[in-house]
Amino acid sequence: MTVNLLFKILLVVFAYLFGSFPTAFIIFKARRGDDIRNHGSGNVGGTNVLRSAGPGLGTLTIIVDILKGFIPVLLVYLFFPASYILYIITSVSVLIGHVFPVFLKFKGGKGVSAVGGVIIATCVLPFSGANLILRLVPAFVIVLTVLIIFFITRIMSLGSIFAAIVSPMMFFISRYDKYVIIAAVIWSIIVLIAHRENIKRLFKGEEKKILRKKKEE
Repeated sequence: MTVNLLFKILLVVFAYLFGSFPTAFIIFKARRGDDIRNHGSGNVGGTNVLRSAGPGLGTLTIIVDILKGFIPVLLVYLFFPASYILYIITSVSVLIGHVFPVFLKFKGGKGVSAVGGVIIATCVLPFSGANLILRLVPAFVIVLTVLIIFFITRIMSLGSIFAAIVSPMMFFISRYDKYVIIAAVIWSIIVLIAHRENIKRLFKGEEKKILRKKKEE
């Protein structure tokens, strides 16, 4: 086994373990002394922290999870910028780590923030060779999709599901290379699988909304 191949394998393993880092669990445990899985939806993700502990801890959790997706893709670009297969495998590995973390018995978050970090890295770093403005179009449209649907419905999962569906389309429309589009399709499938219970509740009209707390008079 060559050093180059070994480094690639270690990078993929790192991506999975890095993605497995239980951000919501650790932050909620450290600040509230309790298990986030005992609150809200029981999900180990930023939305549940936001719902259960407020915008401060929720935002911190989401930012860290975004970095979990961003950093492995950045490492691929820095060390193996022409290794497109490694890019696909690494980006998928970090997402699988977030959704199926080894540290929480393979029961993790929905993957939205982590895949958001992957998408940001893909759009900011010149993988596609296009100019920066064109590269940023998918990220802009995907974020806008989540925000518009959330503010209309107050249901974060619905916005995430629509964003997962829109994501590969936007990379295709923006003329990204085929390996990015292939990766985006895989990300979307993983996110949709992670949201399978949310999808069932949406059809039943039972999905919880994130509502603004009324100020006490």
